[in-house]
Amino acid sequence: MIRYMKEFVAIVEFLKKYDKAKVSKGFLIMDKPSIVEMLDRNKYDTSDSKLKIWKAMNWIDAEERRVTKRIYDGKTGTYKPCIKLDIKVYETLKKHLK
Repeated sequence: MIRYMKEFVAIVEFLKKYDKAKVSKGFLIMDKPSIVEMLDRNKYDTSDSKLKIWKAMNWIDAEERRVTKRIYDGKTGTYKPCIKLDIKVYETLKKHLK
């Protein structure tokens, strides 16, 4: 479980550091392909399995039976499947992983 926690913290830190994700209501919002690409770098588990664990642990906000949340894109007028990473969970995990 520690691997999942460390990877979650590392991804949120990367997204925050390089201002890659949109921040809204306590969540970092990022498109699914970008998160999957980052998760696939560590081969201890599949990206799909990691996202399912994150959802089960309530580290991400997602729709029922999905690991994504549909977010409206005002520029294109469409909904995109995105992953919403909980910032409070990140802060708690980071504090306890020290």
